Amino acid sequence: MDERTGDTLAANSARTQLPAPAARRPRERRAYVPFPPGLVPVHLIARRNRFLVEAVPASLPPDGTRGAQRAAPDRVREAGPVLRLHLPNSGRMTELLEPGTLGLAQLEEQAQQGPVDKPPTRRTVGTLLLVRYAGRWVSVDARMPNRLFARCLEADCLAPFRGYTTWRAEVRWGTSRVDFLLEAPDRPRCLVETKSCNLVEDGLALFPDAPTTRGARHLAELAEAVRSGLRAAVVWFVQRDDADALAAHQEADPDFARALVQARAAGVEAYAYRCRVTPAGVQVLGPIPVRDDGRTRSS
Repeated sequence: MDERTGDTLAANSARTQLPAPAARRPRERRAYVPFPPGLVPVHLIARRNRFLVEAVPASLPPDGTRGAQRAAPDRVREAGPVLRLHLPNSGRMTELLEPGTLGLAQLEEQAQQGPVDKPPTRRTVGTLLLVRYAGRWVSVDARMPNRLFARCLEADCLAPFRGYTTWRAEVRWGTSRVDFLLEAPDRPRCLVETKSCNLVEDGLALFPDAPTTRGARHLAELAEAVRSGLRAAVVWFVQRDDADALAAHQEADPDFARALVQARAAGVEAYAYRCRVTPAGVQVLGPIPVRDDGRTRSS
């Protein structure tokens, strides 16, 4: 949901007609969204603000995975010109953005950036999309969940949402916008909010990794939608493949953890799906349970 106004349910995007079940790929279970081609390897220098990181060009092993590792932070700046990159994620991601971490970025065509002590010709020269962490690729693109959910609808591979025939994106509800409105003649309209998660500790995906007052408000609005007769759900896509369950991160945001319990008690559905991330794209692997007990670092 984005910060917008409006006190009634109103769609502001075109309705997308889903193909009839018989026309969809038979029993496709794993949706896939590719990354742009030609991603460029980089080593991170530092995160400068919520949406800006600095990096230098790097290199990948021939297979793009094996042997990929962090660079020594004190040697990173010697690797080449500094690249200012957009970071499409406001989460903290402290463990993912350590200096020297290997990443993959989409650079603007023929983008060139000089050293940081020279005036830049533009704010950023590209976007950081993936980082290499604990032997796997992790997506840091918080825009990806909406794309994954739309692809899942097209592929008919999410069992809780089978049977809906049309959907719209960015639908106004209350004082915000919800990511999706699903519709079908024979079932209640369904509001869906998608969320990105890339923090995993001991197999448990944790959301959020920083306080999010908007997140708790969105859950309350979804609960209100259920009370008004609609169906509502929140769907997490864990953008890495090592999660066995998802829980609210009580230590990072106890208000969100309480709001999630209250929303589920009111009838808001909660689903989570782990993903396989490679330099080529993101594939939805399957569902994992959403726990109600939350998580603190001592639990």
